[in-house]
Amino acid sequence: MTEAFPLRISAMFREGWAGYRRNIGPLTVGALATVAVYGVFRLLAQQALNDGQEIASVVLDLVGLVLAGTVAAPWYSYALDAARSRPTDLGAPWRDGALLSAQFVCSFWFWAAFMLGLRYLFGIPSILAVLFYGLHGYVVADRVAKGGLRALGTSVRLGHKRRVALFAILALCIVFNLMAALPLSYGASPLPIAVSVAAFTVTASITLVSGACLYDALYARLDEQ
Repeated sequence: MTEAFPLRISAMFREGWAGYRRNIGPLTVGALATVAVYGVFRLLAQQALNDGQEIASVVLDLVGLVLAGTVAAPWYSYALDAARSRPTDLGAPWRDGALLSAQFVCSFWFWAAFMLGLRYLFGIPSILAVLFYGLHGYVVADRVAKGGLRALGTSVRLGHKRRVALFAILALCIVFNLMAALPLSYGASPLPIAVSVAAFTVTASITLVSGACLYDALYARLDEQ
């Protein structure tokens, strides 16, 4: 991490933990809603795959990711509130049709690119999708771009000339969140799954607040690019 980068990784995760503690209730609600939506479609996709319906499985996975990504819009909003030490209106993001529609557009293009990348070139396009478009949720939640496509464009601008540092942060976030999957090493029975989901709501929420801190630091320097 160079001095030119606007935020040190240690400070980012420290603020993520502090923000999570300040806003644990709303963040947990946002996390559970997102996980629940994707979980339903993941089960349906797995059932389709077990029945030999590979295309249907891929479609169900994509639909699940897009809908879960859309439902995650309030989660991003809560993360920004936590990072900025602002009071949170739990229901406000759910009532904002423009917020949800913009997030839907972003989620569709982001996850379509991500899944396509998984199937070709050893997943490299998926990594690029995250590096270029991974901040779209914060842009939408912050309402600084009108519409989903403009939010994706702003996400690209935020990471300009900082892709290597963002890749390092991405790798650390993946490792951190993989810790939530450790209970599954005891088997895919209901108890380990429940513990893993509970752990993921914590690690993912901390990661999301940390990302909000990073977003604020990058956005503050956007005019310098």
